[in-house]
Amino acid sequence: MRPYELVCAFRMKEGQDVAGIEAVKKILTDAQASIKSEEDMGDRELAYEIDKESRGRYRLFNIDLEQEKLPKIEDALRLRGEILRYLFVVKGE
Repeated sequence: MRPYELVCAFRMKEGQDVAGIEAVKKILTDAQASIKSEEDMGDRELAYEIDKESRGRYRLFNIDLEQEKLPKIEDALRLRGEILRYLFVVKGE
């Protein structure tokens, strides 16, 4: 398993950030990823508008994951409407 950081920016309207966070946790656990920690990074102004949204709620997940499961997780994240953007970064070993 490799260590990754996953940062997600969620829509803030009508509780979509809470629903999005729960969806990400479910997607990760369904793919047998181990969530080591998560950190609420708060509400932030986006660098540019995404789907008419100018602010987002950011969340950082530290996870351990098998590399071959990454494309499946990315496909699932792409389909979630609550997520504006996401980024996986491989942490140094």
